[in-house]
Amino acid sequence: MASSPNTQAARGRRQGLGFFFWLLLLPPCLILFLGQAAAGQININTALVEELATLPYIGTNRARAIVRHRELHGPFGRGEDLLAVENLGPKSVAAILPHLALPALSSRQGQAVFGGSQVMLLTDQDYFPVLINFIKDAHQRIDMAMYLFKTTKSAQNRPALLVEELTKAGRRGVQVRIVLEKSSYNDFLNRENQSLAKQLQQENITVRFDALAKTTHTKMVIIDKRFSFVGSHNFTHSALAFNHELSLLLDNRALAGELLAYLATIETEAPR
Repeated sequence: MASSPNTQAARGRRQGLGFFFWLLLLPPCLILFLGQAAAGQININTALVEELATLPYIGTNRARAIVRHRELHGPFGRGEDLLAVENLGPKSVAAILPHLALPALSSRQGQAVFGGSQVMLLTDQDYFPVLINFIKDAHQRIDMAMYLFKTTKSAQNRPALLVEELTKAGRRGVQVRIVLEKSSYNDFLNRENQSLAKQLQQENITVRFDALAKTTHTKMVIIDKRFSFVGSHNFTHSALAFNHELSLLLDNRALAGELLAYLATIETEAPR
């Protein structure tokens, strides 16, 4: 006996109960803006099996399951809807997110699109899995300004995992540029940022420090001159795993261009 749509949706929600702990799926309140696919991305509500099969961790069988579920129950509207697809769990959904039309911002009061931008709210630990997936999917360049970038040797240290992915990006030809704070009074911050810079420079990644006379408290990442992460998250394990932090992910090429221009002013002030 076939299960009802409500039963399948409930099963999907049960499968997704652990995603806050695994940090591999966005909160259900973030509504996928899938009606309009961005250039170079796949619209999951219209794509054929052959297109869907090219997504990470999907393959032909899961692609067919996505199409079958769509035909039976209608278009996907929210992130949790994808969990109702047979054999499609939180890890798979998180992996394919960068390849789909970017989710629009959905607050608990509803969704919004600002100034032509599609925007995603990333609170607390939701930031890290989204950022690392976008770094993995970067094709051309990654530009970054960060107040503190502190790694440890722990296998689960999140900043160290970011370093690993930045290194892989550089090796596959992505241009990676990072500007870090150099403090006139905080020796701890200087040691951590300088250690990180030395590690990345050994991988031929461009790392520069700001002017000593001015504090750069900015935390931003711009990927492929299109996707911009801005907010309060430093690259420390506490900020990425435990703290109350708030950032936004914006899909807007014009805004990304303005942020890159702003980053250039910080570099201009930096000593040569």
